[in-house]
Amino acid sequence: MPDYSFLIPLSARRPCLQFVVSLLLLLLFSLSGILLTILSSWLIFGIAPGEINIDMLAGNGKNLAYFKFLQAFQHIFVFLIPSLVIAWFMSRKALNYIGADRKPGAGNIILSVLFIIFLVPLTSYLGWLNQGIDIPDSLGGLETWMQAKELRAENLTRELINTGTTGGLMINLLILSLIPAFGEEFLFRGVFQQIFRVWTRSGNAAVIITAIIFSFMHFQFFGFLPRLILGLSFGYMFLWTGNIWLPVTAHAVNNAIPVIGSWLRSWDEINTSVNEYSSADGYFAVIPSIVALAILFYFRRRGSAKN
Repeated sequence: MPDYSFLIPLSARRPCLQFVVSLLLLLLFSLSGILLTILSSWLIFGIAPGEINIDMLAGNGKNLAYFKFLQAFQHIFVFLIPSLVIAWFMSRKALNYIGADRKPGAGNIILSVLFIIFLVPLTSYLGWLNQGIDIPDSLGGLETWMQAKELRAENLTRELINTGTTGGLMINLLILSLIPAFGEEFLFRGVFQQIFRVWTRSGNAAVIITAIIFSFMHFQFFGFLPRLILGLSFGYMFLWTGNIWLPVTAHAVNNAIPVIGSWLRSWDEINTSVNEYSSADGYFAVIPSIVALAILFYFRRRGSAKN
């Protein structure tokens, strides 16, 4: 008799196997997606891989468009598409599995926006603290490498985010805010957190593990703490509501704040203002953080009532 066990949904397998298969699918789509992105951008812009670098973006519209194209399609192929494919392997109703089949409601959307706005002072302060962490002299080489990665990311962000036109703002919101919010939340909260919740038999453990992976995979180590807080916030928002659109909304707004701010002012002015604010007394972040926490626990209470 033929063996049809391979047709069993991945959700019926052991969580460790689910995670391994998810990583393999993620790697497969990431590599093929990056290759496809490089080839398509080569055909569209006529720029070969490695032909330009970040230092060649300033004042060059074609090079800037090329990097924005790479940024958008890499997020689509590295995060968004793999998350949907993995969710389909977990359940043929992929949108149902990641919690994307539920309407969030206008009130919850507004609360998600307010939540992330009130959380900004805390993440800014934690970012300032994170940058001041002393690394032992024995790890000087590692620190140099991390600083180089951070500087490269900051320079790239500065070039991508600066625009003085409304059209440029719309493109930046799409590339730097919406696409990353969809892809990262679908993958980390919609897929990984679900797997870890079954694996550890604990919603709290799943949120924490996923948040650590989420922050680490950005490879910006001097921003690890604020991203960890964001990951925990998005994770609990999803855990307590079962609706992926709420963390997607909060994530998108968090990404949109510097994009809109840069459109209104220059990136350097924003950095200076944020550093001056963050280095001030951390007590300024207490009251907004309490409000954000109250919103988060409101989601918990609503979720418990529904359950």
